[in-house]
Amino acid sequence: MVIYIDVLLFVNAIINYAILMTAEKLLKRDIRLYRMILGAVIGAVFSLTIFISSDSRILLLVLRIVTTGSITLIVFGWKSPLEFLKSYLCNTAVSIIYCGAYILFYQIFKPPNMVIVNDILYLQVNPLWLTALTAIIYIIVLILYKLFSERIKSTVVMLKFTIHGNDYSCIGKVDTGSNLREPFSSAPVIIIDTAVFDTKGEELIRVIPYSTVNGSSYLSAVKADAVHIDKKPIGETVYIASGHIQNPNYQAIINSEIIR
Repeated sequence: MVIYIDVLLFVNAIINYAILMTAEKLLKRDIRLYRMILGAVIGAVFSLTIFISSDSRILLLVLRIVTTGSITLIVFGWKSPLEFLKSYLCNTAVSIIYCGAYILFYQIFKPPNMVIVNDILYLQVNPLWLTALTAIIYIIVLILYKLFSERIKSTVVMLKFTIHGNDYSCIGKVDTGSNLREPFSSAPVIIIDTAVFDTKGEELIRVIPYSTVNGSSYLSAVKADAVHIDKKPIGETVYIASGHIQNPNYQAIINSEIIR
């Protein structure tokens, strides 16, 4: 089969963009569009390794590791070695799932205008068909994630946090419906009743936008020096926002992703 470089790059750019979209959802990140596009373009350029001999396994492996690392760094950034490793492994796992899905499609339907070399897909078809197939895989992956991912039930915990050297403590509710994050750092946010802590008068306030069925608004938040949940220290950065929590059983709403 004759392989056209423009078709090869186009096909793999679409696939890599879908892979990054899936990884973004699984990691619960909000990535800027230009980062996603740049990552997809780099992944498409890597598809040129289809022309390298399959016997050069070590070279192909090194190129794949370096390319995946570069894409992960560009798209998801660097917060810490652990966060980078988490993003890298997620990106790799999603790539393997997509590759496996395309190989399964190839084995079942044997399309004459499709070839997979060095785990690189070349598919000379109508772009709409390719987009549709990729979208189907994307939807299936997300559905499976929803069905089998671990769910944290809403539970009540003891919360202790420190701000400017002052310690505060209260009962908090871990809520799977709470996914507030500080928009610039993507750090999780805990909402504290104003009776426990109020951000009024605090410096270095961050604005946390949110939406409900009643409309959109914002909360004021500050960065906590330390946070403990049931006496267990939380290693990542956490912001504390003040609000009115009208419940006698708890005084804080905790983003469930903090204790995953």
